[in-house]
Amino acid sequence: MAELKRKIFIVMDDRELAADPLQNFIGKRRYGEIIFQRQSLFDRFQAAMPSWASDAIRLRGNEDLNHLRKKMEIFGEKSAILIVSGRTAFRDYGLLNQLVEKLPYAKESFTDSLYKPHIVFMHNAGWLVELWQAFEAKPMHDWDQPWENFERLQSIRQFDLADLNDFLDLISGSTETRHFNQLQIDRYHCTKMSADREKILAEFSFYGLVPEAMRPWLVQPFDYQDDGETASYRMLRYYMVDVSLPWIHGAFDEDSFARFLDRLFFFLSERPKASVEKSRAESLARSLFLDKTESRVKMFLSTEKGREIDTMAANIPKVELNVQAQLDRYMHLYEKHRAQIQLDHLAIGHGDSCFSNILYDRNSQLLMFLDPKGGMAESDLWINPLYDFCKISHSILGDYDFINSGLFDIALGPENALGLHFSDQSNNVMLKQLFKDRLAETGYGLTAIRLGEASLFLSMLPLHLDHPRKVTAFLIKANEILDEIEDA
Repeated sequence: MAELKRKIFIVMDDRELAADPLQNFIGKRRYGEIIFQRQSLFDRFQAAMPSWASDAIRLRGNEDLNHLRKKMEIFGEKSAILIVSGRTAFRDYGLLNQLVEKLPYAKESFTDSLYKPHIVFMHNAGWLVELWQAFEAKPMHDWDQPWENFERLQSIRQFDLADLNDFLDLISGSTETRHFNQLQIDRYHCTKMSADREKILAEFSFYGLVPEAMRPWLVQPFDYQDDGETASYRMLRYYMVDVSLPWIHGAFDEDSFARFLDRLFFFLSERPKASVEKSRAESLARSLFLDKTESRVKMFLSTEKGREIDTMAANIPKVELNVQAQLDRYMHLYEKHRAQIQLDHLAIGHGDSCFSNILYDRNSQLLMFLDPKGGMAESDLWINPLYDFCKISHSILGDYDFINSGLFDIALGPENALGLHFSDQSNNVMLKQLFKDRLAETGYGLTAIRLGEASLFLSMLPLHLDHPRKVTAFLIKANEILDEIEDA
């Protein structure tokens, strides 16, 4: 667009900490720090800005206020300002982009409401200077006076995240799906559809095949449809968050996590189990933990992007990250510890019990599982009982949800070896130990569970090629787990 004739300040007023009810989900933090679809809300806000507004200002305290005031004094009345409350989020940030793009042509000041507005545009930023004492004292959405001389914004739908209903409406409607799936969400239902019709039918059939006692723990699918090209089913929409959200935000403390683990381990302990012949147990374990992993590694290396990442990883000094070397190490360790893996019984398993597939309400302790691996017959339900524990440990001990959300740095560690460093892990050492303690009570071996985690990281490589940095993190994490097992 043409050069701006005046300076327009874009401000997120993020001075508030999240309201108390939200801290069960996101811990004690500012709204702009909430992670939503792998981005903080402030980063998402900033990414929505057009190029001329890429220097959006985030207010967190007095230092930021003073910085804004000095910049405004430089430009004086020749500037305008848009202030968006930090507790405001948008379903469609493209509409925010359109709003900001139109600001250079705006001839009137406007707010989104007469009282306590969350979006305020001042055609003359000098007006804010006149109101500075009140603005310093508290955000505009806490002011009592009406904004009578301002126009009303009608073109954009926003959420007030301090309202628990709005928060859950936004977060529970943000579930990400794999590239071959689509998810349509309305106020009452979620509709999952895919061109992989057999997979959708297996997920739908799972609920009717599992024993009755397991069904209250599962979100019930209904209304299966197949038009010959895509298949779909519907579920009731639950205004709950999946466990990955409080986990990556550090919202669990020791007591709340222990209560969550109580529910989780009760479900796992109550799964129906059946004895199985040694040959059958060995065949199923090898299929799940060896054949699948080897097949996925071959899939990864069959792609140009996979080979590029593998070559880059192989050239990193002081650590052997190339995929084939890790697969060879993993298979050697599997054979060494297979007695812990090839058990004498099977269990009916969910098959994909990672944190993002577990809904949990901390107040009621209601826990429900989404998106099972599925099955077309009762015989398909029986799996190695370790597998569900491996998926859960993948999230807890393996830090998968931090990696998947981009909350990590790749940096040199001791002896200049490349490693992963995570944010918001202040209490996770304690919580991870709680999980290990509970796992020990089951009688299943931690080494076997961690080996299963390594296989999961290697198996995920070809599924995330659109995020090379994430794939590199998977390789580093798999290597760290294998090192840990070898050094034990």
